[in-house]
Amino acid sequence: MASIMFFKKRKIFVFISILALTVQSCKKEVTTLTSTIVDTAQNIYKINVLSNPEPGRIYLSPSFPGNHVDGQIMIVDEKGHVIQQKTMNGTITNFECWKINGKTRYSYEVYNVNASVMPGIGYWPGYELITDSNFNEIRRVWLSAYNDVNTTQQPNIDGHDFILIDDNHYILESFYEKTVTNIPASLNPVAGGVKVISDVIQEVQNDRVVWQWEGTNDTTFYLASLEENKFNDTTTIFDYLHLNSMFIDPRDNNLICSFRNLDQVVKIQRGTGKILWRLGGTNGDFPLNDDQVFLRQHHATLTDSNQTLLLFDDGLALQRPYSRILEFNVNEINRSVVSFSSFNIPEPFTQYMGSVQKRGDTYFIGGGTANYVLEVNYRTGDKLLELQSGENFYRAYKY
Repeated sequence: MASIMFFKKRKIFVFISILALTVQSCKKEVTTLTSTIVDTAQNIYKINVLSNPEPGRIYLSPSFPGNHVDGQIMIVDEKGHVIQQKTMNGTITNFECWKINGKTRYSYEVYNVNASVMPGIGYWPGYELITDSNFNEIRRVWLSAYNDVNTTQQPNIDGHDFILIDDNHYILESFYEKTVTNIPASLNPVAGGVKVISDVIQEVQNDRVVWQWEGTNDTTFYLASLEENKFNDTTTIFDYLHLNSMFIDPRDNNLICSFRNLDQVVKIQRGTGKILWRLGGTNGDFPLNDDQVFLRQHHATLTDSNQTLLLFDDGLALQRPYSRILEFNVNEINRSVVSFSSFNIPEPFTQYMGSVQKRGDTYFIGGGTANYVLEVNYRTGDKLLELQSGENFYRAYKY
């Protein structure tokens, strides 16, 4: 056991395989330290547990709630010692590492301190930076004007997720304010139009939008919303979907997306925007028992050779105030759950944010607003590493 310090903002994400291009998670050989060392170079987090964690590099971008000015990213070894770090003007989120054709790339979103912010919306308006392994800037990514998306007043992307395919090919998301008139009458929308967040996904290649998806084009999402959906109120912008993760399924190259305010994971066909299936929520395609129901989830990815859907299941303060890791093996053709497992996280309830990565017999978890990073053996419950801070960890990754 040891006591140290560590923290400042959020995440990192993993691999993709598409066509002949292979994008992989960052993996490096690390010499495991055998002694406990107090790292006085940082005062962001404390190490509560240090018990033979797996070798690897940890990627973090911690942040103070409400502080959108000071940004920092860190690469840390398995014992919590800082290897590389960078500070910027503007909160940093969604710190990811990619291996693309043998080259290391980083991507992270920087909060636009000059942005006109939509009140009451949990998002990070800004731009994405793509850099090399020394943090030299390769590209700066903003939202592109396309169809009815006008970037004159709304140029920002959102920091929840970003997928880098190569230096000139990527998928981004944005929380785009829009006045809509297609909300079903059964929801009693105010006459003349309702202000909502239209979750926008853009796939951009060689500076050209090759595909765009907008949540407001599918009226079934209004009906399935569980939060931010009082459409008869003229004073509020409704974040009725809240897209918080995207992941390319290498088996068919389509997108698996998590929508927090639906309690739902949705598979979307790239190129057409067709909804292929919905898991969870009020209109899901897969029958779920009570234990399989997830609440306000984050970070939907695939694991076990892309056969298993992995989720950070946040829970809900008034309904189930504890957080879990869930694994679903689903039959997409028969719309059935083939196998399922759940793991109650031995940490405080995470109301917002969160991530999980499966590594052998361990889960590597970013605790979001519960302000921890945890490496735990899910078979025995033994903690291998526990970092605690006064700052949020939107996501944390280890490779």
